[in-house]
Amino acid sequence: MGRSYTAGGKASRTLFCPAKINLFLEITGKREDGYHTIESVMQKIALCDRLQVDLSEGAGITFSSNDRTLPRGEKNLAVRAAAAYLAVAGLSRRVEIFLYKKIPVAAGMGGGSADAAGVLSAMDSLIGALGREALASLALSLGADVPFCLFHSAALCRGVGEEFTPCRGLPDCHIAVARHRREAVSTRDAYALIDRLSYRPASSDALRRALARGSLDGVSEGINRFEEAILPLCPRAAEAKAVFRSQGALLSLMSGSGPSVFGLFREKERAESACAALREKGYLVFLTRPWR
Repeated sequence: MGRSYTAGGKASRTLFCPAKINLFLEITGKREDGYHTIESVMQKIALCDRLQVDLSEGAGITFSSNDRTLPRGEKNLAVRAAAAYLAVAGLSRRVEIFLYKKIPVAAGMGGGSADAAGVLSAMDSLIGALGREALASLALSLGADVPFCLFHSAALCRGVGEEFTPCRGLPDCHIAVARHRREAVSTRDAYALIDRLSYRPASSDALRRALARGSLDGVSEGINRFEEAILPLCPRAAEAKAVFRSQGALLSLMSGSGPSVFGLFREKERAESACAALREKGYLVFLTRPWR
């Protein structure tokens, strides 16, 4: 979803970059190189950053955002995405990136990956130098979630995050998302904590069968293995999950390695009630729906 225009020698593309939640996230093993293998069902939601990419003659990449905490240089994944695209395409352009940030940062919702995917999509729609295969390879080089954000609305993810199979996503429902500003989680630390657990990996088959039927009845089969390691260290995330459950959420889980927590609801009134209760407790709260 987006729009393009050209004026005064400058080509522009504006689009929305949706966040993701993990309806299922299991750690299935650990390779000899230290990377963990996973099985995850990921779903885009209509909580989005807004991205504008302007291209003109010249060279150099600039980045600006309403969020002043974001890095402006090579540490910014959107900037790296633009530089990587030009390098692979063998082109020189002046690139100006404007990002209105709404997805919480470092919250397990894939905001950085979504923005990087948005930059790749915007640049390829304006330049058209890369085919799908080259674009997919470039996306993967930027991060495991970037190909998902680029190509899919819902998908089963396996391997170390690089194997994607499109699947049917959530039917229409109400999704409440909460994040407390005082809690943060390092993904690296989260995996280190997982290594201390003893468990038998579960399968996403039951959840995916329910989704294939277009039913919310089976979403309770969702799990997030990170919760066992993270929730004892993040009492606010545990509290948010309890509030969602008390308001009748069909499923409430951390997304990714947290600390964001979401709840799925049939009735908007219950979702709104849960959001109101968490706002009173100081949470950053969003009410949204599955991305279409």
